[in-house]
Amino acid sequence: MGIVIAFVCCLAPSLAIYLWVRTIKKDKPGYTDGCKMSLINGFIACGPVLAMGLVFVILGNLLGIGDRSTIPGAIYRCFVVFALAEEASKFIMFKQTLKKTTCDVSWYDMVVFMTLVGTGFGILESIVYSFELGLGQAIIRGVSVAHGGYGFIMGYFYAKAIKTGKKWYVVVALVLPFLIHGFYDFGLSPVLDEYFIFTFISVTLAAVDVALVVIMIVFFARRKDNEKYTEPLGAKSVRDRSYPQSS
Repeated sequence: MGIVIAFVCCLAPSLAIYLWVRTIKKDKPGYTDGCKMSLINGFIACGPVLAMGLVFVILGNLLGIGDRSTIPGAIYRCFVVFALAEEASKFIMFKQTLKKTTCDVSWYDMVVFMTLVGTGFGILESIVYSFELGLGQAIIRGVSVAHGGYGFIMGYFYAKAIKTGKKWYVVVALVLPFLIHGFYDFGLSPVLDEYFIFTFISVTLAAVDVALVVIMIVFFARRKDNEKYTEPLGAKSVRDRSYPQSS
């Protein structure tokens, strides 16, 4: 029974976000299909994550930094095997969504799609973790919707790069989720149990994840009719290159 409750706690918030977000602009051509494709691509992202993770594990062992019981090994595992592999894979599947969607993509749409890619990946990951976590951790994991939050950051700043033509927003889009993800995992590493400061960092970043969910909900609710965010970015700039040429 406990596993069932943990399972529901892990999945319910993510599914609620998906079901809500896909209805916000359901009358826009291609939007609902884009949402569905994003969620599915989030599921598919698990494949590249496993492949990259395996390569990184082998590489870490060859370099002598694969031992998770050491601090260098924990850093490598959390930032490379987990954070880098997962964030890179989700971004790849986000780009696949943009290439295939028929939606006339706006800044708002890109944030939605990347959030749902992250949410889809988080749902499958949560299914695995729900069999290992206690109820308290399952509730925290479910409420924080961490991968959805990381996707929100990535989608927001990547779309801003396209909107403004400022390349450095692409760096923010890729690096910020990676750092939050990596430090969160690193702070929970067993090798750091005696160092309270790292646990404090993880707790703080968990609070950041929850705050991101609130910001995400406010953004989706308040910006859905804001012309700045809903104006089409143009199919060519979204699908054929990373960002438009600056004027």
